[in-house]
Amino acid sequence: MKNFRFFSVLLLSVLCFSCTTKEEANISFEAMNTWMTIKVVGGKGTKKVTKDVEQFFKDFEAQISTTDKNSEVYILNEKSCNLSLSPSSSPSSSTQICSGDLSDGVFDLTSMALKMADETDGAFNPCLYPVTKAWGFTTDSYKVPDPQEISYLLEKTDYKKVEIGDENQIAFPSGMMFDFGGIGKGYAGDRLIEYLKNKNLRYGIIDLGGNIQTFGHKPNGSPWNIGIRNPVGEGIIAGVSIDEGAVITSGGYERFFTADDSNKYIHIIDPKTGMPVDNGLVSVTIVCESGAYGDALSTALFVMGKEKAIEFWKNNKGEEFQFIIMSQTQADGFEITYTAGLKENFSLLLDVDKINIVEK
Repeated sequence: MKNFRFFSVLLLSVLCFSCTTKEEANISFEAMNTWMTIKVVGGKGTKKVTKDVEQFFKDFEAQISTTDKNSEVYILNEKSCNLSLSPSSSPSSSTQICSGDLSDGVFDLTSMALKMADETDGAFNPCLYPVTKAWGFTTDSYKVPDPQEISYLLEKTDYKKVEIGDENQIAFPSGMMFDFGGIGKGYAGDRLIEYLKNKNLRYGIIDLGGNIQTFGHKPNGSPWNIGIRNPVGEGIIAGVSIDEGAVITSGGYERFFTADDSNKYIHIIDPKTGMPVDNGLVSVTIVCESGAYGDALSTALFVMGKEKAIEFWKNNKGEEFQFIIMSQTQADGFEITYTAGLKENFSLLLDVDKINIVEK
């Protein structure tokens, strides 16, 4: 689960609106627990096209919210046989199978999320909701769960036990619950860009609370320049330039709490241990074509840690995505590791302790 703050990534570029036959639309609104900004350019009628964008996101949020009692995902989770999520529950209840029918959009999102779980060997897991809920990250009622409770809940998060069938059907063991917060904004961004392109909009940039996605090319031919936030300070620490695509960042600084034991716990949970990740990383930025892919992958690589993330990238031959990983070396010091495909596109704006470039 990822809940980005609206200030998590700052834009370095401003749209160039120098064409003669164009119409510009700029809108900002709050949806999906974050602040969103959409800037697009097209021909006559562009403002009319973007008039319904805010409602698009709110409708999508109403489908996948884990806390809205009317949402499709909430109802799906409730179909988990109302199993009490505690170690004292009857063991026999875990053998029950729940099922449901999904709308086209939620079915497509579920299929994509499960595919990303397989691809990342579970480092991204859309079925982790029972654990994240126990930590209080879904309600802001934070607590450190008992190890026995975590162990029990982890048994309810095996995404491989989810079966999806024809006609948008899904089946899963009782006690399992879904949360698409780690991929939902990226998926919604992809669908929005698809819609805008079909309406013949020329180019634009959307900031979904730190998920940056662009489409089309600016008239002067220059790339989009995207800033990456300093994860422990003010302003931006680096920039990356892209043509069309997505720049999506996950960071431990986005949401966390300090418990009575004086330890800091971040909202990114390791699906294997049920504990917040503590591997020295402070942020992972993914540069790729698809917002949904980058959204899920930024979480997965954060969970993996630097060495396994590098191995994962090399196994993918660096063809589908590039990454920028920031590790904290001291209170305000950083080591930055980025992939060779960004050599000509990456710029550092603040001093760091060390820079590593990963080759194929």
